[in-house]
Amino acid sequence: MNKLASLSFFRNHLSNRIVTSAKRPTYAYISITSLCNSRCRYCDSWKNNGESEPDTDEWKKIIDELVNLGIVTLTFSGGEPFIRKDLFELASYAKSRGLITMVVTNLSLFKEVHIQKIAESFDFFGISIDSTRPEIYKEIRGVDWLERIKENVQVLMIGLAGLKADVQVCGMVTLNNKNASEMHEILHMIFDDLGMDTISFNVLDPNGGATARELSPTPEQTAYIKTVIFDHKSSYPISNSTRFLSQLGKFDYRCNPWKSVQINEQGFLQSPCLFISGRSDIFPDGKKTDLRKNKLSDVWREEQKIYSHYADCKLCNLGCVVESAWSTYDLKFVIQDSFFGTILPTMKRISKRNNRREKSKILYVAASPKMEQGAKK
Repeated sequence: MNKLASLSFFRNHLSNRIVTSAKRPTYAYISITSLCNSRCRYCDSWKNNGESEPDTDEWKKIIDELVNLGIVTLTFSGGEPFIRKDLFELASYAKSRGLITMVVTNLSLFKEVHIQKIAESFDFFGISIDSTRPEIYKEIRGVDWLERIKENVQVLMIGLAGLKADVQVCGMVTLNNKNASEMHEILHMIFDDLGMDTISFNVLDPNGGATARELSPTPEQTAYIKTVIFDHKSSYPISNSTRFLSQLGKFDYRCNPWKSVQINEQGFLQSPCLFISGRSDIFPDGKKTDLRKNKLSDVWREEQKIYSHYADCKLCNLGCVVESAWSTYDLKFVIQDSFFGTILPTMKRISKRNNRREKSKILYVAASPKMEQGAKK
């Protein structure tokens, strides 16, 4: 994280400690498309048809509003973001407006010519990769892409090292009962075989798709997952905080949903979050606001009434929600768990990656089938 980004986080945190009326959100998540070429069992996004999505100029206007509201980081999600031909244009625009830019992709549509654009457009590049075994990957994600994704990661890491790019490449792993037994192998694949910068473990959302609950890990599997990850926490820059990992299976947090602005693929602000908005049968206060017709800055103060209703909500265990909630007022968490526990170790690994005399030698070694088999532990 550069100095300007650190200053933005500090200003945002300080503002929320002082201001008592409308809060300044820190994070924004926009699903720039609902289309997806994966067929994940824990997500139904791939069933959407991509209708009524904002065009490039409409998304830029929404990004401008996010900047005006005081947002620090913007994550592009989907669906599969690479399906949008203007992904890099939107990310570059957001970055030019001073936002920290992030994306989460399955990397199936990656091409080598994208490397320069990735380096210029993104600060954080998340790659979904849930298994070391092709058959398990296919069972979870419905497509047989694991080997292709691994090859793409290797090409990407070599290219970024050659450019000395500061973009942080993260392996995004959704914990479930199919991959619970291979946590050790996944960690070594991400760091040793593929040379990625960090890893993030995400808790499965049991309501994410029609068959999502079938993939929920058992308490015993969760306990094993925690043990393995903690065993590797001191050796590798794992992006999840110690507090998050210690609470896997039973989280204690105050949501403060205003901390994260969530905008769906049609350009609607989802208040208080994507899980509740539009579910008037269960949550009568949930709301969707069309940001193509309304300025975010005009409706934000009114939205506080909805957000305050769900300040104590604990319906989800997503790390992006849980850890951002802890960071709202807990400066110790921000400094100790976030900066020294996750950000600094990752920055050191990226520095080594970019300054290694024989750039990305480990990646060339990992690309060798013989060496790849020997590297498995």
